[in-house]
Amino acid sequence: MVSYKVNAIYLNDIFNPKKNSLSFLRFVLAALVIFSHSYTLGGFGSEALFGSTQETYGGFAVYNFFILSGFLITRSYITSSSIWRFLWNRILRIFPGFWACLIITILIFAPIIYLAENSSLTGYFNSKTDHPLDYLKVNLFLEMRQYSIANLLKEIPFPKAFNGSLWTLIYEFKCYLLIAFIGALGILTKYKKFITYLFLCLWLIYIIDIAVPGAASKIFPYFSDIYLLRLSMYFLAGATYFLFIENIVISKKFFLFALGLTILSIQNNFYLLIAPLTLPYILFWLAFKLPFTNFDKYGDFSYGLYIYAFPIQQMLSFFGLNTKGFNIYFILSLLMSMIPSVLSYHIIEKPFLKLKTIQIKQIRLLFKR
Repeated sequence: MVSYKVNAIYLNDIFNPKKNSLSFLRFVLAALVIFSHSYTLGGFGSEALFGSTQETYGGFAVYNFFILSGFLITRSYITSSSIWRFLWNRILRIFPGFWACLIITILIFAPIIYLAENSSLTGYFNSKTDHPLDYLKVNLFLEMRQYSIANLLKEIPFPKAFNGSLWTLIYEFKCYLLIAFIGALGILTKYKKFITYLFLCLWLIYIIDIAVPGAASKIFPYFSDIYLLRLSMYFLAGATYFLFIENIVISKKFFLFALGLTILSIQNNFYLLIAPLTLPYILFWLAFKLPFTNFDKYGDFSYGLYIYAFPIQQMLSFFGLNTKGFNIYFILSLLMSMIPSVLSYHIIEKPFLKLKTIQIKQIRLLFKR
């Protein structure tokens, strides 16, 4: 027993915040979302791997995003000098890119479609239905309340919605606030097991809801929004891994066991039950064992890829490129989405992230206004 503990490799032993494959995994997950959406947005039917009763590729990717986020955001809070610094950094990471995406959608993407449909931009900003400025105004604080603009995109496989990916961002930010609240109470440092217990409670409620649909909202009315339950559960799974980074043994045998069990669950229809337990281990093993440590040498484009791909795919379908077949449609979607993703990182995200060094007094003044 003693020799095992001495020879064991723990997650903390292989975690290097500056040298890992996290950026590579985030990029792969963003590409997987595009792959998933290609079925629906291109009109190619349903996805095959997970089956309609279990999970889509996109759902799989989003949940893994939240696992990674839980790990990194918890680390961000613990290493931040104050709660104000933590919140400021989170705002800088999510809002500038999001706001830019909304603005670009109403000033570039939607006008291109409007011009193609009407041969003129006259009337675009006088639209009586789903006004472009309303799209910006009602969606400004992450909660997506309007998806269509000027009644456009009516004749494509997934009509009217310009960006169906942005809805997850409000849940992401709510998880940030949860960590800030729990952290302010001292739980992240003094009562780490609370996070694990909270994760297990959510997992239990999740299982009950699978067995008895709608049960979650009866147990806790706030979970009438089932995505809040699922996404926060996966987020807390990632948070648990960081909090117990010194206690989690990293082993190829455990990795293969988790991977094998996950594959078996997909084949035998119990994936939803065990994924919250197996996916985090698989993900973090890959994150710190894969060799793609310089993948973000030229920038981290995963956020931009995630938020811009949907409107790009809708535009490709509008102009009939989905008729070229699934493979061409998917490849075009990925390549075309890289353009705004790279621009977003270098023009919007990276410059705003440099504001992380702003003085704490200035941050407090911003929050008090």
